[in-house]
Amino acid sequence: MTRRQLYDSSGQQAALYILWKVVYNRHIHPLSHYPGPFLASVSRIPFATAYIRGHLHTYVRNLHQTYGDVVRVAPDELSYQNEQAWKDIYGFGRNFPKDTRFFNVARNGACNMAVAPTDEIHRRQRRVLGGAFSDTALKHQEHLLQQYVDNMIQRLQQQSTSATEAVDLTEWFNYTTFDFMAKYVFGESLSCLEDAQYHPWVKMIFAAIRAWAVISLSKYIPVLSYPIKIVTLCLYRRLLKDREANFRFSATRLAQRMSRPDDPSPPDFISHVKSSQGPKAVLSDDEIRANASFFMIAGSETTATLLSGCIFLLLTRQDTYRELVSQVRARYPTPSAVTFASTADFPYLRAVVHESLRMYPPTPLGMPRVVPEGGAMIAGRFVPGKTAVSVPHYAAYRSPANFSHPNDFLPERWMDNAGDEYSDDQKEIFQPFSAGPRACAGKSLAYAETYLILTRLLWHFDLDLHPQCADWINQQAFVVWNKKPLLVRLTVHNAA
Repeated sequence: MTRRQLYDSSGQQAALYILWKVVYNRHIHPLSHYPGPFLASVSRIPFATAYIRGHLHTYVRNLHQTYGDVVRVAPDELSYQNEQAWKDIYGFGRNFPKDTRFFNVARNGACNMAVAPTDEIHRRQRRVLGGAFSDTALKHQEHLLQQYVDNMIQRLQQQSTSATEAVDLTEWFNYTTFDFMAKYVFGESLSCLEDAQYHPWVKMIFAAIRAWAVISLSKYIPVLSYPIKIVTLCLYRRLLKDREANFRFSATRLAQRMSRPDDPSPPDFISHVKSSQGPKAVLSDDEIRANASFFMIAGSETTATLLSGCIFLLLTRQDTYRELVSQVRARYPTPSAVTFASTADFPYLRAVVHESLRMYPPTPLGMPRVVPEGGAMIAGRFVPGKTAVSVPHYAAYRSPANFSHPNDFLPERWMDNAGDEYSDDQKEIFQPFSAGPRACAGKSLAYAETYLILTRLLWHFDLDLHPQCADWINQQAFVVWNKKPLLVRLTVHNAA
């Protein structure tokens, strides 16, 4: 056979294989009876393209609006937007492992608690790490967070001297939460607030988050793994370098903290890890590093994201903004009265934050799990084993099947005296910190940070959104949002 004949034969075989895969995926595959667009049912490419472009959250939302509560978003993946799916996929006793194509392990090969592939690994890690985010540990850290919030307010007061100048509140929220979490996790602040700029490590963290999407792409389409690696090296070389630098920097910081024989008072993250290690639950040094890096990001970036979204949404609905400001200033005579305890018992504040989480969830995508061998029932229908399944936050929370006026910012829907127009809202679908045994361990910390920082900001300042940011909320998402600057004019109301 000549070379030309060999090429022709190989091409024909490849074409026949592709044709067979198209026919199989569309008409014979066990998921063929689930609704979804033709291209998504035969190829992972539409899903991967939306993911790498940062549009997966809107792509999946649009599919649900067209096809209903369950959609086949890829040949081997289903997306759900009903509350029963939360229980069936993520609930207690379900034992659906995480999809390792979506979740990346740390550079050292260890996994953190959030991406642990099995429930057994997750339980072992949670036994050690849970104490670091208990109510007692949280109360111990209140004074530390208050110090950083005081610093943020002072710096913003300096920034607000000009009535025409706007400040990027997203940056200042990041400065505050990253400084606080760095001090709690590694024992040293990053001095972002002091320097009024990002520490190089924070820039590396943002790059590493974007790199996550790039790396996942080769897992979703294995046949393109080698070409994707070539393109990645050419176009995303800097991202990968930053990801490596992020790992090395966090490992160095952690080594310095763990080498100290004395534990601080109040105890920090490493103190809790040391005291919780035992015969039934032990973390390796690599697992401690992986979890420290994860919690550093989870306790800072996502909280700053929520705060940014909350401010934007408040400033686009002035009646809600004025009502919250009025209640804040009537409720707290001095800034020292703003505490974890007092803000946790503030119904309208809680409603505003919940509605912000619904409209702008910090993790807008679904966190995919894999149906175990033998299959399982999800939302009343059998799903075969090895199928990836998820409930995407953004799509589920913006669905008219789950919430009335889903695209409107209406905190009153979360109040105990909510009107009849909200009586059909499916509030059980609202799980911004996930559900079941693997729900976010830092949920209480995230709420405490958000309530405290938001309340202090509104107590001290009057806020006005810069016209340039009118479309701020329309952003790309790579696991988390790729946030744009949130420009806000600040006027000091209370200088105390």
